[in-house]
Amino acid sequence: MTMLTDMSGLITEIANKSGIVKIYKQGAPSVLGYERETITEPGPGEVRVRQEAIGLNFVDTYYRDGKFPVKSFPYTPGVEAAGVIEAVGPWVTEFNVGDHVGYHFITGAYAESRVVSTQQLIHIPAGITSDEAAAILVKGFTARMLVKAVHPVKPGDVVLVHAAAGGVGTLLTKWAKALGATVIGTTGSEEKKEVVLANGADYVFLAECREFVHSVLEITNGQGVDVVFDGVGKDTFTHSLDLIRKGGKIVLYGSSSGQPEHIDHGLLRERSIIMATPTLSAYITDREVLEEYAADTFGAFQNGIFEKLAITRYPLSKANQAQADLEARKTTGSVILVP
Repeated sequence: MTMLTDMSGLITEIANKSGIVKIYKQGAPSVLGYERETITEPGPGEVRVRQEAIGLNFVDTYYRDGKFPVKSFPYTPGVEAAGVIEAVGPWVTEFNVGDHVGYHFITGAYAESRVVSTQQLIHIPAGITSDEAAAILVKGFTARMLVKAVHPVKPGDVVLVHAAAGGVGTLLTKWAKALGATVIGTTGSEEKKEVVLANGADYVFLAECREFVHSVLEITNGQGVDVVFDGVGKDTFTHSLDLIRKGGKIVLYGSSSGQPEHIDHGLLRERSIIMATPTLSAYITDREVLEEYAADTFGAFQNGIFEKLAITRYPLSKANQAQADLEARKTTGSVILVP
């Protein structure tokens, strides 16, 4: 009887544990460790989500390697995920146990199960899986911000998308193309060039090939592109300025290679080039806007604009390898961690 009781207690203890990734210091991907901790109950205005897919974003690596500060340790990375509600706290009226939900920019996403506020929680439409939702929440919202708010793309625009085979770049290329733009993409390898063309880009060049500046000017009859969407930063920014038409725009929405070392503001003024450095938090300011972004992004997916999503999957316990591959630019499309 004692043995049975002990086994029962052990099973209960295991059932009340959830896998989670933590860091105890900032550094290389190897600082990401996988462990188990006790599941907590949701408080007022909160729900507990059993996570089925967790989005991996470049910003996750910044908190891990020290580019962005961490308030305290241990720290759990990740800002987006999708799954099913398994417990509801007091005062929650718009969400129920069993609802399929997702969220963006709530830090601590690298976990099998977690408690989150309902403020940034959204319902995922029927027919969209958790893998698909996690692949297009932050990345799709970012693409939507870029092509509809920062630079509303219109038919006839010529746009240049750096890192066009990446998570945001893939969705950005497809959405800009659907809006009637001519899309020029850059990427880091010959293999990825085929991926970019398959995503709908009209032209694709290797980012480190300096000859692409001449080629882009040829494509645009010497005028330059209307807008550059740059999520790379240091490695591409300076060359981008040579490719923008007078009165055009450069949108620096990320810096996977680091921040640009020098920005020639004199050249920007001389050629009337507008520079924008948008962040989602500045555009998604309230619940109404969040719902609008979700409806647009999920609608784009349901209407076939994103076609079949390119998703690379890693087990949650291999988050260190996933981040290492992302930084080495070995991945294509959206990367997700699967608990």
